[in-house]
Amino acid sequence: MEQEVEEKLWEIVEESEIALFITNAEGYPRVRPMTILAYEEEGGVWFATSRSSRKVEEIARNAKATACFLNLEGGAYAQVFGEAELVEDPELKKEFWEEEWSDYWEGPDDPDYVLLYLRGARAEYYLVDEDELWVVEF
Repeated sequence: MEQEVEEKLWEIVEESEIALFITNAEGYPRVRPMTILAYEEEGGVWFATSRSSRKVEEIARNAKATACFLNLEGGAYAQVFGEAELVEDPELKKEFWEEEWSDYWEGPDDPDYVLLYLRGARAEYYLVDEDELWVVEF
């Protein structure tokens, strides 16, 4: 049963139309849409960001963050709660690099381009039609 619950979580993440990344900003949540790059079934979620962004400053002050995934068509949403960290690994940056990002960064070696990893500790998802909330511990 536990495996099915985790599989449903990642299905919602994969099928979500909107991903939101939430940090703590001056005592209030700050929410912004982001594109998910990948997820790990152990709970990790990958994003790309600019080193100069506000979220990087906010994570430096408080690493606790949430990623929320809205699957509007499927009538569900999921949240992954954990701690965020910046990842500088040049090989990973090249592996995740998308050419369309050249509007924002000069390439995978651009010092402003960094990976953002949310190390999930816990997740939950809600199925609207069934009115069911499920919790996953990583």
